[in-house]
Amino acid sequence: MREKYLVDTISNIPEMMELLKILNEIKLPNHYLAGGSVTQAVWNRKLGNDPLYKVKDFDVVYFDQKMSRSEKEYEAEIDSRKAYLMPVDVKNQANVHEWYGAKFGNNIEPLKESEDGIRMWLPCFAVGIRLVDDVLDVFAPFGLEDQANMIIRPNKTAMSKENYDTMNRSFKQRWPNLEIKEW
Repeated sequence: MREKYLVDTISNIPEMMELLKILNEIKLPNHYLAGGSVTQAVWNRKLGNDPLYKVKDFDVVYFDQKMSRSEKEYEAEIDSRKAYLMPVDVKNQANVHEWYGAKFGNNIEPLKESEDGIRMWLPCFAVGIRLVDDVLDVFAPFGLEDQANMIIRPNKTAMSKENYDTMNRSFKQRWPNLEIKEW
């Protein structure tokens, strides 16, 4: 039921559907539209807001160990094809280990696939979608309960308590009805 709600929500957001089609067209390897924009779209529908209310950007993850093209090159190609103004933030999960510790407080081993990166996120945001044969495919390693119930809980394998608390202050300002679990 929760997956159907998510799929119905995303299917009715033209900007997200356009982006998912573009990602397939440019053959972005092992990609997902994931994270904040996906979860916030569900929250916005639940709260009766516009679909992209308070969404800052679209997070796209992919995995290319050969690094045949840079993240910026992919972003430029996506920007040249899309008809909407929402920024797209593209991250190659093959090199996340190089910068993750400085940003989030924990050093990590190199990832082996995009799904490894999504597994490190807070459970409510650890949701990726992509188009497979024109059908939305959902990857949600922690399920969709936290997303559906607007609950943020820590993922202690991926960040420090300090970073978790900082992120939660920002989330609570934008989404006052969130339930935030203690570290």
